[in-house]
Amino acid sequence: MQPGDIIPLQFDSGLVALSFAISVLGAYVALLAASRIRTPDNRTHIGYVVASAVALGGVGIWGMHFIGMAAQIIPSRVAYGAPMTVFSLFVAMAFSGAALWFVGRARFTLARCAVAGVVAGLGVVAMHYLGMDSMRMSAVFDWNGWLVTASFLVAIVAATVALWLAFNLYTEWQRIGAAVLMALAVCGMHYLGVAAGAIVCTEPREFTGLQFDGEVLPYAVFLISLVSLIVMRYEIYRSSRESHLQMASKLETVLTTRQQVEG
Repeated sequence: MQPGDIIPLQFDSGLVALSFAISVLGAYVALLAASRIRTPDNRTHIGYVVASAVALGGVGIWGMHFIGMAAQIIPSRVAYGAPMTVFSLFVAMAFSGAALWFVGRARFTLARCAVAGVVAGLGVVAMHYLGMDSMRMSAVFDWNGWLVTASFLVAIVAATVALWLAFNLYTEWQRIGAAVLMALAVCGMHYLGVAAGAIVCTEPREFTGLQFDGEVLPYAVFLISLVSLIVMRYEIYRSSRESHLQMASKLETVLTTRQQVEG
């Protein structure tokens, strides 16, 4: 293509589906961990806050973003600046973790959910546009202000709904359905944000510094995300099982002691 040409907005449907799948998996593990943030004695379990932040911010949002970017058909080499790419990962996890901690550390209220939803939504948006800014290619973005604004609103509303779901679900099927809804919201925000930036070709440009190959990064992200989710899912199951066994043991001790006293 020639300088000044606008690259048409086209996507590889297979990679779009892959981006949605990893977002669903990340959202599911995040919801599972979030449901355990508040302990039975009303304390905050920081380990589950971290697990939720990694699953939602690191996989459901950040991982989905770079797989989704690979789904966009761009007829030129694309790389990603390493510092900004890594920074965007920490932004996604930090905002997600802060929002989940804020909601989970006290009794759930709609007001707390709304505040946390704004925090999480801003984190989604910040991660998305930092990720876009990390792109290294012979092109620039021409932004549509209305669509950028719309992507902000979608992210905040979606994050608020996601947080409400995270702390108001009790069955496995509810959690799976909520994970699908969360993934639809995250993917919707992402692809709306992509549509907000028309890619305009320029003269060949040279970039310095450490970069990630745009063809390799998405698949590496997918594999790392998948392994991370499997490990986290196992650890959540193991920790939950140990907690239930400890509670059962304490209950048995109390009952035994009471029987001895009464006897």
